[in-house]
Amino acid sequence: MNFQRAWDIFRIKLEWKVTAVKQKNFSSLENALRLLDLYSVEEQEFSLKEIANRLAVADSTAHRLLSTLKKEGFIAKDHRTNRYRLGVFIRTFESVILKDFDLYTISDPFLLELSSKLQGTVSLCILDHSQTFYLNSVDSGMPIYHGLTYLGKTHSVFSSSAGFVLLSEKKEEELLEKLSEENSVYSSQKIPVQLKELPQIQKQGYAVCHNIFDSDMGSIAVPIKNNKGNVIAAIEVIMPDVRLHSTYITSCITKMEEVAIQLTERLYNHAVKSR
Repeated sequence: MNFQRAWDIFRIKLEWKVTAVKQKNFSSLENALRLLDLYSVEEQEFSLKEIANRLAVADSTAHRLLSTLKKEGFIAKDHRTNRYRLGVFIRTFESVILKDFDLYTISDPFLLELSSKLQGTVSLCILDHSQTFYLNSVDSGMPIYHGLTYLGKTHSVFSSSAGFVLLSEKKEEELLEKLSEENSVYSSQKIPVQLKELPQIQKQGYAVCHNIFDSDMGSIAVPIKNNKGNVIAAIEVIMPDVRLHSTYITSCITKMEEVAIQLTERLYNHAVKSR
């Protein structure tokens, strides 16, 4: 891949996409889904104006969407603050989704064991559009790790080692599409450098990041692959950056790769039994 060319294409496509979103006429259903997609663990409430701005629609359109979703229980309004959050009805889907999410249900004992061995926060991550989605997370119980990651947390794919691993096998077109969705890195000057690191990450089979989440923490991640050899998830461990010297990184990677292989085998066996 010619990375300077990729970066130039990305910037052109990004400008085109921003213009296209402003001009496109979405259906009511599309806008309702776009509205629900605004919510995350980090952003749990919005005002009417904020929603209208995010969706690039008129206030009246946003109000109509909110009224419909509120009537069906998908959205709730806090009348003290006039802000909107997800309704209780949306929670009924949670257990249904997680019950059949093999990665989530199978990963718990593996993450617990790894967290105990490495004395850090260990997470299972997947790629969700342009975000790293934390599907499961276990910390070592030490106060410094509290709240760093948790089920449902999302973060830029360029903010930690898990994101790099999840992107490492993407083709140029897929990579540019993911980047064009990533609002938080539009103005980042680091993207060309980060793009150049992906082939090396794919080759070596792991990624290491320093000073993640604007803290003194660092992270290491290794891929989890399906039986076809495709990356489907990543195991990430977060710990104080000062611990991430070369010898210790090598030791961590060995333990993490062992768990990744075990998880892959369990997933395959589970899939075979479920047929």
